Amino acid sequence: MRGPHELTVRGSIPAPILRIGAAAIIVGGVLLLNPYPLWWWIAGTASLLSVVVPRSMGSWIGIACMAVGMVLTEPSAGRTVLAVLLIHTAHVLAAWSWAVPWRSRIRPAVLLPGVRRMLAIQAVAQSVAALMAIAVPPLHGPGFAWLAPLGAAVLTGISAVVLRVSWGLDPVPGIPPRTPAEPDQMP
Repeated sequence: MRGPHELTVRGSIPAPILRIGAAAIIVGGVLLLNPYPLWWWIAGTASLLSVVVPRSMGSWIGIACMAVGMVLTEPSAGRTVLAVLLIHTAHVLAAWSWAVPWRSRIRPAVLLPGVRRMLAIQAVAQSVAALMAIAVPPLHGPGFAWLAPLGAAVLTGISAVVLRVSWGLDPVPGIPPRTPAEPDQMP
């Protein structure tokens, strides 16, 4: 009888590192951004569940606990910058851990395109957050409540453009795309 085959690649990391990393960022983010212990426990339990069963969507429950902490506390530019970074990073790690089986190993080079996209989106998001912190005077009340959905819409649009550019542009309309097996032929 033959035993199971295993392919080991030098420099690879175990896949559970992604799940544990996402859970650590979520729990750390909730501890930093949410002052209420109830939300700490909810996020910690959900993150632990997401390490064991990533398709349980526990990571996103924990991410929501970070966002709830931002809503329940006084606005602060530093907390906003930290929230944008931690929520996005946790989301990216949770999405990767959802797609990678528990027993697999990953070469860090495979994650580089995703890291580049994340950094491009973070550059835009942090710039917008800094611009809003500088341009909008601090107010107490609903005076600038419309900025949150507007900022989310702008970031969504910019993120879509960045993703579209990273995937490549559309071929010329009306001309069917060539496959790599087809030779270049002039019409």
